[in-house]
Amino acid sequence: MKKFHKILEGLKDKSPIPFLLENGYTPESIKAEIIQTFKPYFKNKANLEEYSIKFLVSDWINFHRMMAIYPDIENEVQKVLATYNEALSKDYEKTIEILVCLSSKHIESGNKYWSFLNMEVNKKKLEIYEYAKVLMEDISNIIEGLSKSLYVENVLINKIRRGKSIDIEKTLSTKLGSLIQDLIDNSPYASLFLVPSENIKLSDWRNIAAHHTYKIVDEEVFCETGQGDKKKNFIVSREGMFERLEYCMRTTEVLNMVHKIFGFDNLPEISERIKEEKLNARPEIGFLMFSSALMSQGFEILHIDYNSEKATLEIIDLITDDPRMRGIHSSQLLNQLWLLTSSKMLEIKYFTKAKQLYMTSRISSAIFEEIEVDKDKGVEYFAENVEFEINDGA
Repeated sequence: MKKFHKILEGLKDKSPIPFLLENGYTPESIKAEIIQTFKPYFKNKANLEEYSIKFLVSDWINFHRMMAIYPDIENEVQKVLATYNEALSKDYEKTIEILVCLSSKHIESGNKYWSFLNMEVNKKKLEIYEYAKVLMEDISNIIEGLSKSLYVENVLINKIRRGKSIDIEKTLSTKLGSLIQDLIDNSPYASLFLVPSENIKLSDWRNIAAHHTYKIVDEEVFCETGQGDKKKNFIVSREGMFERLEYCMRTTEVLNMVHKIFGFDNLPEISERIKEEKLNARPEIGFLMFSSALMSQGFEILHIDYNSEKATLEIIDLITDDPRMRGIHSSQLLNQLWLLTSSKMLEIKYFTKAKQLYMTSRISSAIFEEIEVDKDKGVEYFAENVEFEINDGA
């Protein structure tokens, strides 16, 4: 539970979903909003319908956050996504192969992102020396640690768009500066890789940060990049440093959002080619999707505890409705709980909005394993094997 604390606090305090539910929205209308938001970006509408709650809730919240803080972000997403779809139409198999081959690299970047978030500190009260140091470290981590797999993917996608041959392994070993220059020269969205106001490359900012070619003079940051005739010096204010950090993150968020949208738009074709043992995602990644999906259906997680033998999830209702029907609804989340925890026995304790335990639902993981193997066993088989316990005091 402790490692998920930040996620649950964030959903409770920052997610718009509780506010929407309090002001007349229903789980059905929230799903409709998610579909409406992503509809212009999906080619496969059936996938959007299927994955809207299961996978896309946290991305929907994040996309609206991006639109609120970054100007013109929707056009940037459309422009990059159009490149992916053009590549798909040029060479379907090669485009899908890129996402399959890079899937483990993206998972590694996602794991690093959670470390980045968990180690985040409040920078506002730092002195300029410490402030500059922390921001430079963030810039270096964002550009190289969190984003290189996205740059590689975009270089390869743009090669296919231009009718060029690709070598995934060779591109993975390409230096950061060469990847960024390739995207500036050959992508329709070169501006994403040039940081205002100096219009220097993302990789140049990474070099400044990593090689410490900066110094503090009178509350300002003096930066130096390049060598010989190409050497460039410039001064950045405290506020300006944050603006440049924000632009680096903006680029990463655009590329990551497009990667996710395109990935979910083509998920069946991608997932059937991925070897599951290659992936080793941090639990937080799956838990964010899981907890966001639950909240979109009007449930908030009170507590979760699991090991290989048993998983127990306690949830409270955010809406006032027939507790019996809502309790049965909550039991449908047992499958997602199994996918998250891989526990042998699973149970969900459903609390009404009045904080009363009303229903507990239980099932063995063996039932889900049987359903996976035998496609004739579906929802009805699941319903036959769920155990319900009504709390007499409710």
